Amino acid sequence: RRNGRKVTMEAIVVSFIGALATITTTLISARKAESKADRYDAKNSIIMMIMEDRLLWNEGKLPVNYQNILHEYDIYHANGGNSYITEKVEAYKVWFKQIQANK
Repeated sequence: RRNGRKVTMEAIVVSFIGALATITTTLISARKAESKADRYDAKNSIIMMIMEDRLLWNEGKLPVNYQNILHEYDIYHANGGNSYITEKVEAYKVWFKQIQANK
């Protein structure tokens, strides 16, 4: 009887550890996927807002997305963003500051 209980307890512990490992792996995978999606969304938002501001400027209007671009860039960078968007944002900041200085 004692051996049967020991085997059952070991089986429960092993099953629990297996389930815990599965849950942990699933949570990590989901977070990585969420991070990638956040980075992708922020990248697209940044590109669209830069294009919108350049279009506004070409129409004789002032750009309106500076703060939003910086906010999205923080999200992009926090989720593993690369240098491509960093270069775009830095160029945009220089462009925007030139417009502000000339208005």
